[in-house]
Order: sequence, then structure tokens, then C-alpha cells
Amino acid sequence: MDLINAIQFDSWAEFIDMGGYAFNVWAVYGLFALFIAVNILVPLRRRSALLRDLRRRERIENQVTRNSGSTPGVQIAKAESRGQLDETGETASQRAVDTRRPQQGDNS
Repeated sequence: MDLINAIQFDSWAEFIDMGGYAFNVWAVYGLFALFIAVNILVPLRRRSALLRDLRRRERIENQVTRNSGSTPGVQIAKAESRGQLDETGETASQRAVDTRRPQQGDNS
């Protein structure tokens, strides 16, 4: 029974004083609270930053996909402005497409 009586406090002032060890006891409680808060908040912030980055990358990818799906006339105009047309007026991608098609009279 002496142990139970030793744990009990007669007033709030005694509880706060913790038998003369208040600084040590409350410092440990404070560090524990800080540890728990950091272990809850840091992963939440990291998750939101990751989601924000993924959304940004998806927007950029969607814009690139939309922009690259332009019409052939626009692609030729872009190639002309860059000087990428050959002497026949075709782009490299058009020549690649043409070489995959069988020529007339070609029985292979």
C-alpha cells in the first residue's frame, strides 16, 4: 500500500512538481509529444508533396500528348521552320512511313 500512497498526490501543485523531478518528467513528456507529432505530420506532408508532384507531372504529360497529336500540316510547317524537310519536301517521319508501305508493282 505504500507504493499506491507514494503515487498519489494531495494537490495539483504536488502533481506538477513531481516530487522534485518536474523538469525531467515534463521534459520527457514534451519530447514524447514532439516525437509523436513529427511522426504523424512529416509523412502527411511528404504524401501531399508527392501527390502534388504527380498531379503536376500528369498535367505536363497531358499537355505534351495533346500538343504532339497535331495535324500533319502543322507538323510539316514546324519542320519547315526548323529546316528539317529534305529536297522532296518530306520530313524524316513521312519518309519512314513511306518506306513501310509496299510500292506499286512490288510483289514482296
